[in-house]
Amino acid sequence: MGVFLIVHAAMSAAILALHLALAVGLCLNFLRERRLGAAKAPDAPALRAEVVVALRNEEATLPRLLESLRGQTLAGCRFLFVDDRSTDATSRLLDEFCRATGPFARVIHVREEAPALTGKQSALDRAFADARGEVLLFTDGDCRVPSTWAAELLRHFRDPRVGVVLGRIELAEGRSFLERFQAFEQPLINQYNLSSAGIGLPIGCFGNNMAVRAAAVKETGGFKAMGRSVTEDAMLLGAVSRGGGWKVKVCTSEGGAVTTIAQRRWRAYVDQHTRWNAGGLFSPDTVTRLCFILVVLVYLVGSLVVLPLGFADWRVPLLSLNSFLSIGILAGIGGCYEGKHRARYFLRLLPYLFFFGFFYSFITLRALFRRPFEWKGATLRP
Repeated sequence: MGVFLIVHAAMSAAILALHLALAVGLCLNFLRERRLGAAKAPDAPALRAEVVVALRNEEATLPRLLESLRGQTLAGCRFLFVDDRSTDATSRLLDEFCRATGPFARVIHVREEAPALTGKQSALDRAFADARGEVLLFTDGDCRVPSTWAAELLRHFRDPRVGVVLGRIELAEGRSFLERFQAFEQPLINQYNLSSAGIGLPIGCFGNNMAVRAAAVKETGGFKAMGRSVTEDAMLLGAVSRGGGWKVKVCTSEGGAVTTIAQRRWRAYVDQHTRWNAGGLFSPDTVTRLCFILVVLVYLVGSLVVLPLGFADWRVPLLSLNSFLSIGILAGIGGCYEGKHRARYFLRLLPYLFFFGFFYSFITLRALFRRPFEWKGATLRP
């Protein structure tokens, strides 16, 4: 037991130190955002921005996305949609939007399944080949973006060395526990993406709110060169940042935050998170994979697995509580973003934090043992 306690204590200290470093990354993001807002825009011509959205059977949520895109304040913003074999009214809604918008909007209709890639990867490759913007902004069909979204993300590309900008995601709170918990949990997961980018070591992202310089995408050769992945956004981030040497920045403003829809069924929620965790555990990017295995699999899951040893020594559960303290640091900072309902957020912080720890451990083990999940109408395994 003595050796085990020493190892457990060392791991606890290392994980706490890591989360403190990530907290510094979040604070740096806030500081850089403030400096960027105070700085004068350069005299150079503005970069051409193009919103890229790959969709499949999104008729239920697509109208709210299109309405929010229609209200973008950025002059000359373009839109490129890829309709990936939709069988509902998605194609018609996109065609109508493009006709109403004129030459600034286009849609590519894909009718055949890609043999070696996921449907979304193939759709995005089609968009990469046809894009005309210098900066490509990505979101999804179940999202809504503020009118200032494109302008907010684009201003972070004033530095010509910046290849990727990551933004916040928010979820509208529903009535059920599942919907309310997701409004807390998904921005918390995104905190790891934003904080790691803040210290110059990006390990992941949500593809429904990110922007990439077109030149950086071209250097990667697209997903055909990168290979198959069910977390294509994180794969692209790794290829551009570590593979291409481009800088990654974070947009923390409310005007650059994307709002998405929570899963309404536990089955769909479990499938979604199994896919995300599988992407981390089996990521082709070495840094992403090792960080995920260390923080989530070895420490978070390990801290809970060893809890029964607390009957033999009271120090075991005390050290295990450090995992919740570490995550709680990032969760606490997450309540400080502009636009947050702080009283409601911090009132739920502790109970949601404990549920998060146990649920995420379950999902991680599910991904580790390669349990199947549903995605885009197909049954896949990690």
